[in-house]
Amino acid sequence: MTDAGTRDRDRVQSIERGVAVLRVFAGREGQLSMADVAARADLPRPVVRRILITFEHLGYARLHKGLWSLTPRILELGAGYFAASSLPEVSYPVMNEVVERTGETCSLGVLDGFQVVHVGRVEDHRPMPGAIRIGMQLPAYATAIGKALLAHLPAEEVEEFLGSVELAAVTPSTVTDPDRLRERLALVRERGFDLSVEEYTPGRLSAAVPIVLDDGAVGAIAVSATTARETVETMEQTIVPVLLEAAEDIGRTYRAANPQLYRSAGAWTTPGEGHTPGEGHTPGEGHTGPR
Repeated sequence: MTDAGTRDRDRVQSIERGVAVLRVFAGREGQLSMADVAARADLPRPVVRRILITFEHLGYARLHKGLWSLTPRILELGAGYFAASSLPEVSYPVMNEVVERTGETCSLGVLDGFQVVHVGRVEDHRPMPGAIRIGMQLPAYATAIGKALLAHLPAEEVEEFLGSVELAAVTPSTVTDPDRLRERLALVRERGFDLSVEEYTPGRLSAAVPIVLDDGAVGAIAVSATTARETVETMEQTIVPVLLEAAEDIGRTYRAANPQLYRSAGAWTTPGEGHTPGEGHTPGEGHTGPR
């Protein structure tokens, strides 16, 4: 039997189903009926009932007036990821500074497969309606953070991505042509950042810079704003330099916080260091994807 076959045999179906139920609550709705949970998880209602009752017994879920919701105790499941040495933990001081300097919302994202997961976010004093929340997954090809991360995958992984993901239009501005996306990722590698205009949400634009360490991008930091407040020119001239500096700061701190991962004492440089936005530069050349 192959390694893959052995792993499939050893999987625990009940745990997979339990995780599927938990992920249903990752949407915007905080309270759902059992029927809704079953439909969204694509599981039989009796199975979902037993899972929810088990989570209730463990203190992770509650039932109130016929609706199920998660309790704050669920946060302990993610506590290990947000430990003192984690990327979000070391990034928050820098993200707060980005918001102070730009007056716009700052986000931190990583790749999960070919989806972007937002693992950090700091709002400015004018939070945007329908704002993205921590833990939300977005299509990488349609977001600035996603393209900043995809641009630092090995070429074969980019081709795997293009061959396995439907580039569906989220808005009229979404890049849906594979060749255009390849060109866009090459541009990101060349100049060290991505600037997306209304590609995921109408009326919004974002700039993102990868956090590159040794052989890959461990994450990306981004600033998003409305088209009423910022333009492509202001984002490139005032926001991108702040993000380039922030990515360098985060990278240095993350390396220092995780010596077991980065034992090399070699110097690390940020994408775009010594360059102004738009100048030719190839950050992370030869790097693999995020860890």
